[in-house]
Amino acid sequence: MIVKLTEIAEKTYSSIIDRFSDSKAKIFSEKTISTIEMIIQNNEIGSRYKKTCYRKFLLSNQVYIFYKIENQILYIILFWDNKRNPVDLDIILSS
Repeated sequence: MIVKLTEIAEKTYSSIIDRFSDSKAKIFSEKTISTIEMIIQNNEIGSRYKKTCYRKFLLSNQVYIFYKIENQILYIILFWDNKRNPVDLDIILSS
């Protein structure tokens, strides 16, 4: 399976990791990689987000990874910090 990050996924990942110390950033990066590997092994490991085509998986205490799978491609849609306004999440995912 091929893994592709959307532009917003790259931006949201960077904005989250930039707030961490070097050691916490390394742990978060490793957790991200292991989570992506788990998703590849079990495509439905995350729960469906509302009535969308997206699934979400809790990556850390405050961050979800949103993804979808199409034609053997895992699209990482975005990384969501739960401290943000959930209305913004719906806006992002509907665009």
